[in-house]
Amino acid sequence: MTPELRFPEFDGAWQAKHGDDAFKNRRQRAKEGLPLYSVTIDQGMVRRDSLEREFASNAPDEANLRVFKDDHVYNMMRMWQGAVGRAPEECMVSPAYVVLEPKPDTVPAFFDHWFKRKRSLYLLWAYSYGLTNDRLRLYARDFGRVPMALPKADEQRKIADFLGTLDERIKLLQRQREALSKYKTGMVQRLFDHSLRFTREDGTPFPDWIDCELGSLFDWAPTNNLSRDMLTDEAGTIQNIHYGDIHGRFAARFRQSVEAAPYIKPDALPVFRDDAFCKPGDVIIADASEDYADIGKAIEIIEVTPKSLVAGLHTYIARPRAGVLALGFSGYLFQTWALRRQIMRNAQGISVLGISKPNLFKLKLRLPHADEQRKIADFLGALDDQIEAVSRKIAYMQVFKKGLLQQMFV
Repeated sequence: MTPELRFPEFDGAWQAKHGDDAFKNRRQRAKEGLPLYSVTIDQGMVRRDSLEREFASNAPDEANLRVFKDDHVYNMMRMWQGAVGRAPEECMVSPAYVVLEPKPDTVPAFFDHWFKRKRSLYLLWAYSYGLTNDRLRLYARDFGRVPMALPKADEQRKIADFLGTLDERIKLLQRQREALSKYKTGMVQRLFDHSLRFTREDGTPFPDWIDCELGSLFDWAPTNNLSRDMLTDEAGTIQNIHYGDIHGRFAARFRQSVEAAPYIKPDALPVFRDDAFCKPGDVIIADASEDYADIGKAIEIIEVTPKSLVAGLHTYIARPRAGVLALGFSGYLFQTWALRRQIMRNAQGISVLGISKPNLFKLKLRLPHADEQRKIADFLGALDDQIEAVSRKIAYMQVFKKGLLQQMFV
């Protein structure tokens, strides 16, 4: 057995082995004072600091297991979803985990990547016991039976170093994106609390911001009540914005050519009034949410083809009055803490929160001159473009690595 993609200095077939050829199960009882870890999907091992303090002064539960640096640990019930991690230090875990001690010819970093392969996760699932996925368990003895093709330690190390370099590049891009996002958040705060102001091209200041209510800037446009089951990802004639996508899918500046909004199914397609179609500058507001973080969350339509996009269930369309708001400004206005705080205060409900049109129109804000709005929107938009460019690089690197995982392993 040989992989499809291989470093040229290595030859010969990989050996057919099993889990117990690479690891042995560690069942050593944890000692007092060790930090307690858990294993999460994708993030690996995570230190539970609150429990660490508890166990630092009290003897740990005798059932907890001792873990040494570079041991691999997996959650017996979620390993097939990727709940596997390598210990960064000596620690302990609960008995719900299996601790795998690497054997002398096993390179732990190689298995960081082996456990992320789609094929590997399938094998972990296939060797588990249980009637349904939520009851599956992979015990240590059964992990020992999982088949795996392995190269010698030198090739394991070479593969691990190469893929580890890719991981570092992805982490660097993720840190860059995080730094840009934090910078943008800070700039939004400074621009909207007026501690930072733009000036005209000749250096003179813009007029003072004016106090107003949201209702003086917008009118309402009609929305529909089409539920999610009336929508499809298959191409159609009219796309529909669902409130759930505003919560977690769409950017604050909505470009139809970029965002993958669902289409209305042909058999559910109603006849829309002309004013129901979204236009540039429209703000689509989610009027319902299960938590305060998303209630009243909004996006602004920046680019859209005429008569091709509508807004649906649990949304409002706030349409700006002519000449009042610069394109792109409203999307950032609805992200400001001053406006978000008012929305959260006006939200009503118990299990599901909602906010009414009258309450939205009463929201108070301060509005800059249209030319200053334009400068704010252009500046923050440029930051968003940078963040999006880094996000695309991250996505590309992740897809590239995923392909390598399939080609560099057997």
